Amino acid sequence: MAKIAMQGAREALRASSPAHPRGPAAGSATPAVRAEVSVRRQGDDGFGQAQVRVSVDLDYPTQIGMQCAEVRRRVIERVESLAGMTILQVAVRVGRLRGPQSSGKERAR
Repeated sequence: MAKIAMQGAREALRASSPAHPRGPAAGSATPAVRAEVSVRRQGDDGFGQAQVRVSVDLDYPTQIGMQCAEVRRRVIERVESLAGMTILQVAVRVGRLRGPQSSGKERAR
């Protein structure tokens, strides 16, 4: 399920970054995303409930709140549809803001 959450976060970042001249839409490296998942099962019915923590690196300047909200929305959508789990919470942590002076090598990490 962590892979599904990470993929959803990457998709959200690609979709919400087109305005940044060096963002993913302009051909830069895949957005840096890491995910941790905590799963709780209740009863025998259904696939359980999950709490997801996602860490992302964002280009700067950007609308941080908008991108984090889009990551939350997309992760919930993807995990619920593909894994059949109820998502209780998606915590998005911004690990690093990458400015326009960041080198390509640093951005690819």
